[in-house]
Amino acid sequence: MKLLITGAAAPLGVHLAAGLRDAHQLRLTDRTPLGTDLDFVRSDLGHDESTDQLVTGVDAIIHQAHLPAEGDDPTTWLDVNTRCTYNLLTAAAEAGVERVIYLSTLDLFLPYDEDMAVSEQWRPLPTCEPDRLGPHLGEFVAREFAHSHALKVLVLRLGHVVTAEEASGREFDPMWIDVRDVVGAVAASIEQELRPFRVVHLQHQSERARFGSGSHRHHHHHSFSYTPQFNFEEHV
Repeated sequence: MKLLITGAAAPLGVHLAAGLRDAHQLRLTDRTPLGTDLDFVRSDLGHDESTDQLVTGVDAIIHQAHLPAEGDDPTTWLDVNTRCTYNLLTAAAEAGVERVIYLSTLDLFLPYDEDMAVSEQWRPLPTCEPDRLGPHLGEFVAREFAHSHALKVLVLRLGHVVTAEEASGREFDPMWIDVRDVVGAVAASIEQELRPFRVVHLQHQSERARFGSGSHRHHHHHSFSYTPQFNFEEHV
C-alpha cells in the first residue's frame, strides 16, 4: 500500500516510518523540514492544490493529532488540528483515499477518577489545554467525514508513547504504550477490514494500566483487532 504519514518529523512519525517502510510505499509530510531518504513533502496542509497533490495515489493516511510545538500559539495549534485536518481529509475524500488512521490521545480521559473503568464508550473530557483540546477537535472533524461516508476512519487514542529505553529510566506510568505497539497497531489497521468509524484505546495491557482497551475483544467482521505485546513487567 502507499501510505501518507503526517507529523513525520515528530518522534512518533520517525518510528512509524521506520516500522512501515519495508512493507509499504511511504510518503512523509510535516510543516518542519525532514532529512530522509524516503519521499518527503513539506506541507502546511492548506486548502490548495499542493494538498491535493500530497494525497494523490495514496491508499491510507496516518494522521497525527498536532501537539503544541515550540513557538506555537493557541491559534496555531487550534488551526492545525481543525482547519488543516479538514483540508487534508477533504483532499483525501476527493482523491479516493480508502482509510484514515487518526492518532489521538488518552489524555482526554484524565479528568475521570483513576478507579473508574473507562472504555471507548465513555465521553472524552477535554480541557482548554492545547494538548487536550486540539486532538479532541481533530477527532470531531475526522468523525464527521466518516459519518458522511466520505472516508473510513479509525481513531487510535494513544497512551503515553515511550521506547523501551525511555521507560527503563523512568518511574512507571500506568498510561504507557510502547512505540513498537503503536507501530504494530497502525500496521494492523492498514491490513484489516474496518468499519466506517471506530475508536480504540491503545495502551499497555496489565493490571496496573490506567484505561482498558477494547481493541482485542472484538473479532467479528470489519472490526479492528490488535493486542499490545509490551506490558512493562520489569517495572514492578
